[in-house]
Amino acid sequence: MKTRNNLVHWCLLVLFFSSAAMAQTYSVTDLGVLPGESASWGTFINSSGQVTGCSDTSSVQSDLCNFVDPGDAFLWSSSNGMQDLGTLPGDDLSIGFYISDTGEIVGSSWNTQTQTGHGFVWTQSSGMVDLGTLIGSSGYSDADAITTNGVIVGESSTSNGGVDAVIWTKSGSGYQIRDVGHLPGAPYTYPYDINNNEQIVGVAYPSSGPTYHGFLWSKAAGWKDLGTLPGGKLSAAYWINSSGIVAGQSTSAKYPNGVAVLWDQSANIHTLGTLPGGTTSYSGYISDSEVALGQSTVSGGDLHAFIWTKKTGLQDLNTMIPPNSGWDLNHAGGMNKAGQIVGFGTINGTTHGFLLTP
Repeated sequence: MKTRNNLVHWCLLVLFFSSAAMAQTYSVTDLGVLPGESASWGTFINSSGQVTGCSDTSSVQSDLCNFVDPGDAFLWSSSNGMQDLGTLPGDDLSIGFYISDTGEIVGSSWNTQTQTGHGFVWTQSSGMVDLGTLIGSSGYSDADAITTNGVIVGESSTSNGGVDAVIWTKSGSGYQIRDVGHLPGAPYTYPYDINNNEQIVGVAYPSSGPTYHGFLWSKAAGWKDLGTLPGGKLSAAYWINSSGIVAGQSTSAKYPNGVAVLWDQSANIHTLGTLPGGTTSYSGYISDSEVALGQSTVSGGDLHAFIWTKKTGLQDLNTMIPPNSGWDLNHAGGMNKAGQIVGFGTINGTTHGFLLTP
């Protein structure tokens, strides 16, 4: 009986691990780069499989779409490939941060020489539209996300030298800007995302010291400092889903360089940890079905893209693609309802945006 039970147990283990290994795999599509450029990043994907992001001339991954090298926002689709969205007049870099299900893209158009820029909204019919800034500001703004109702969130410099969260709404043939303000005591406030309940998350910096904290804002509840993990000094909030769950990063006593975290609906913070051997991680996306994406270091210090669920914990996306693909997936940052994932990775020694399809 013991032998038979062990055999049954072994068979069950084989079935379990075989089914777990086969639970999810992805094919990889190279998004490519625009003509004359060298690197790309797929930042977000909509329900139709359209991808936006940035293609630029950077030569090192840390400079990719980081307001350093000239480049262009793009719209990618499986049927048309990568379409160059251009820049606002006088600029030499643009980045598409978010694409809605109706094909509206919001992002930043930038001049890498003067280090100034404006937020934009792009549509196939109107092209790239300058969203402008708050009255009396020094001329900087940025657009980061858009709701299904067309409400755009971003930030703008202010007349007193700070940076406030702002919202743009459609007004006639243009857009009207509204100053949301900033986290108390933190006059430099940079939103990253907004959900359909118009809850806003981002990063806020105080007037002195190199510290920053993630924040949550809503019209009903006002401003909330999301704080850090125990022993931590820094945090950042990058994404909020429709339920109010926030994805981001926090430092802690165990992770002085930061670790991926989620804040629940009560703003309690939870650590997601790192991939095996890793010392730092962050999450920049959480879906409505509570699937988180991000990146983590692994043994040796390489960056690997991850996917997280409550059931599986952190999983290395590199283990879920064909082993002979040639890809090293470094970052995952957006997913649509079909489970397609976009990000960037290394292929043939260059950094390209990728699309993973289940």
